[in-house]
Amino acid sequence: MSDAESSNGPNGAPSGTGWQPQDARSLGDHGRQIHHDAHALAAAVQGAADDLERYVTEQVHRRPYSTLGVAAGVGFVLGGGLRSRLTAVLLGAATRLAMALAARELVARLSPGASASVQNKSS
Repeated sequence: MSDAESSNGPNGAPSGTGWQPQDARSLGDHGRQIHHDAHALAAAVQGAADDLERYVTEQVHRRPYSTLGVAAGVGFVLGGGLRSRLTAVLLGAATRLAMALAARELVARLSPGASASVQNKSS
């Protein structure tokens, strides 16, 4: 018989580990607590999902086009659209347009007379 086999106590439990029958009850208590916590977490997640569903439904009724735009944007990002060449071109064009509009607004605020000349040149 090996040393490992001879060190086992009654019922095959290792005697050197300090395992006692009350530890089994403690493990059962921990298992029940984990089970209870898992059910509480599932109920909380379900409640959050219900709240989110109510919110989205309300937004769809109040602002259908905005909600559609947000959904399309989220789908585009999740679908990996941010890495495409088209996105790079569109973001570059949008950035140039935004900078041009910001420059025009800055010129208009700095000198009211200059904005009329800027508008005349652009028309």
